[in-house]
Amino acid sequence: MTITAQQMQAAMEAAGLRVTRPRQALVEQIAAWARDGKDFTSETLWHSVQEQAPWVGRATVFRTIEVLAELGFLDRISFVDGTERYHAVAPGTHHHHLTCERCRQVVPIDVCISPDLVDQVAQQTGFTVSGHRMELFGRCPKCQEEGSPALSEEEARSE
Repeated sequence: MTITAQQMQAAMEAAGLRVTRPRQALVEQIAAWARDGKDFTSETLWHSVQEQAPWVGRATVFRTIEVLAELGFLDRISFVDGTERYHAVAPGTHHHHLTCERCRQVVPIDVCISPDLVDQVAQQTGFTVSGHRMELFGRCPKCQEEGSPALSEEEARSE
């Protein structure tokens, strides 16, 4: 299912949020990337939108990403070094990833934590579990062949 700007805007309005010109520019870019299956960082989004809408501020980008993640339109992909990328998803769906700690290739995996394990964690902790995320890290076959070391924090930031 392709995510559209109209779906994201309607969800924002239903949540009581105004769809301002900056938010509209952001969701249109995210929808375009969703059609192409492209992941993005907050910086990539900001720089891309700046070309068409220079009035969009960085803080608006960060807030809009958080809103769309809370509404279920963005899946957050975390890396070992603490950086994050986002991938547009249909609300209500749930994805897990395997990430190469060297080249940052992200592979969706069709593995999930069993409901029994989630229930066990809830019983042990007293929490009411509302969701979960599973991130696995390792080396892809190509990086294993090359024997390359993991990226340093500085190298990771520059990519």
